Amino acid sequence: MFGLALQTLRHRKSGFVASFLALFLGAVIVAACGGLMETGIRASAPPPRSDTGHAVVLFSPIEHEATRLVSLSAVFGGIAAMVVVFVVGSTLAVLVQQRMREMALLRAVGSLPGQIRLLVVSETLVIGALATALALAPGHYAGRLMLERFAEGGMVSPEIPYRAGWIPLVTAAGAALLAAVAAAWIASRRAALIRPAAALAESGLQRRWISAPRLVFALLCLAGGTALALVTALVMPGSVAASTAGPTAMLWASGVALVCPGLTGALIAVLRPPLRLLPGPACGLAADNVRARAVRTAGAVTPVMLATGLAAGLLYLQTTTDASARDAARDARTRTAVSAPVAVAPAGLADRTTVHGPAAVTVSTAGTAGAAGTAGTAGAADDRAERVVTVAVAPVAPVVAAPVVAAPGGGARAASSGGGSADAWINFLLAGTIIGYAMISLVNTLVVAASERREEFALQRLVGATTGQVMRMMSVEALLVAVMGTVLGSLVAAATLVPFRLALDGRWLPGGPVWIYLAIVGLVTALTVVATLVPVRLALRVPPAGAPAAP
Repeated sequence: MFGLALQTLRHRKSGFVASFLALFLGAVIVAACGGLMETGIRASAPPPRSDTGHAVVLFSPIEHEATRLVSLSAVFGGIAAMVVVFVVGSTLAVLVQQRMREMALLRAVGSLPGQIRLLVVSETLVIGALATALALAPGHYAGRLMLERFAEGGMVSPEIPYRAGWIPLVTAAGAALLAAVAAAWIASRRAALIRPAAALAESGLQRRWISAPRLVFALLCLAGGTALALVTALVMPGSVAASTAGPTAMLWASGVALVCPGLTGALIAVLRPPLRLLPGPACGLAADNVRARAVRTAGAVTPVMLATGLAAGLLYLQTTTDASARDAARDARTRTAVSAPVAVAPAGLADRTTVHGPAAVTVSTAGTAGAAGTAGTAGAADDRAERVVTVAVAPVAPVVAAPVVAAPGGGARAASSGGGSADAWINFLLAGTIIGYAMISLVNTLVVAASERREEFALQRLVGATTGQVMRMMSVEALLVAVMGTVLGSLVAAATLVPFRLALDGRWLPGGPVWIYLAIVGLVTALTVVATLVPVRLALRVPPAGAPAAP
């Protein structure tokens, strides 16, 4: 089977490019996180014992920051490995689905289910070994670069040196290969267990998509997302809710992805009737195509949903936190300004005003039109005695004191700025990594799905369809995929952000500019259209008679 796997890779190089890219980037990130973890472990090591056998251990900010660096790198690396499994698994699932006829023929000539799974796993191992070998050196330098950015952001001390040996590199290679094998094993399950006759029937149009394990995992993810959303909204106080809001987004996205074929079928039923009313044959044919290929259309909708939902959810988590902090600071300044209210007569109407206040209160006043300043001191006779004082009518800028903490180098920095910017940078880094993987999955899935329909396009051209008609039909299908993916992704983001905003300040709408959401939708839609039309246009360059034989 290993020799057959090499021959398959040789003739299907384009189909495995995105899997290689996803594994390469995943290995780079895991290696970088491993280097950061080893750096943090070495920096947080206890001091050597003294000659007397006793060591006086004082609190060290560097040790605290090193411990934080270890936990952050562990979480970041774990999420990266999980996303690698998801992206590579979805990519391999599309490739395996396209090869159902080939798998069925192998089963028909006597191949066992274990041999089919071994074939897919061997192909993935070859790609994974090459990707991880090329990713080790970039991963080492990526870890050093990340540590420098953390130091510049004020999260860790610049005194912590980057110390990463061969252990994180080997661990990263093993983790990437393990993630690849897990993804291949999951993707090959149905192809190995299905009967040859059923595999031949499903190689044309796939109808069945639900299975007992898929349903169980979908229910677990959706139930976990619901539970975490309730915990975020009702239990977690303030900004601490971000610790549960992030996993909520991942669980909701995973659950919706597992049941995406069913949700896609429902959306197609809603969108298909108005689409058929539009003029031109392209719209009606596109509506019929997505209805007949609902399960495979869901394979293209899923990465659009992931890219939209995770991008909007993770980015607006940070902008909502910043907006809530700004609102809280503004409310605090307002409360400070009105904590001792004084009735003031405007200049020109009265020069003096009566202030009713408690006794033993000293009020410093100044004249309004160049008058000399005076001071009135209340006696101690009556708490509700009437005092007549002169009050200056002049704007006073509020002064807000920011807490200052000791910096590792002996200086000081404002806690409200340095830590917040460092946390924001880390959150955006994590969000960017996950969004990048989702974009890779989106482009790869759409490219592979469009390339698979080469024979269909050839048949349409043989019966009289022009290149322009085929391109218009695929443009409508791409827009349909983008619309359905955006709707599902927006639901995932809303299920994450609404409980988080309720936990922060009791509001419903997430904070942040609306252009972020519009930019996400625009970018995802543009990628969907381009990743669909470019391979279609390349496929249409092949003459119709030679399309089935094209690689």
